[in-house]
Amino acid sequence: MTDAPEFKSREEWLASLHRVYAAAGCLINDPAGRVLIVKAGYREHWQFVGGTVDLGENPRQCAERELLEETGIVKAAGELLAVAWTHPSGELDHPACHFLFDLGTVPADTPITLPAGELDAHRWATVDEALDLLGPARSLRLTAALAAREDGRTRIVTAPNSGF
Repeated sequence: MTDAPEFKSREEWLASLHRVYAAAGCLINDPAGRVLIVKAGYREHWQFVGGTVDLGENPRQCAERELLEETGIVKAAGELLAVAWTHPSGELDHPACHFLFDLGTVPADTPITLPAGELDAHRWATVDEALDLLGPARSLRLTAALAAREDGRTRIVTAPNSGF
């Protein structure tokens, strides 16, 4: 005999399952190796260009859409570099899954058009600066993504908090 609950319908079973927040981001560098990061006024730390996956799109499409919406740059997403999982916490009531894609290199003088009311600033940061400015969850993703670029192996990491 099992202690698993019995469900009367598929809908009841589906309603019992945990939900997961999904987001996708872009790792973009300039020719000097600096990382493009953006700052939202409502968040403590800087972040990657990216956002939550919309209904009907996959994470790669999300990264490409967010790149256009947050910077004005049109570019196809490259390889999946890192997947970060975070457990529910006081910050988020459900787990979160973040996909970080390689968007390659763009010239540092590429015009960046930030969406008014959503993002306050952007900057090209050295890797060390970015690790400091991104905060713990996103820094973990950056470290994993850079390692993945080196050896071609996607990394899966568990973050200490959401960075969502």
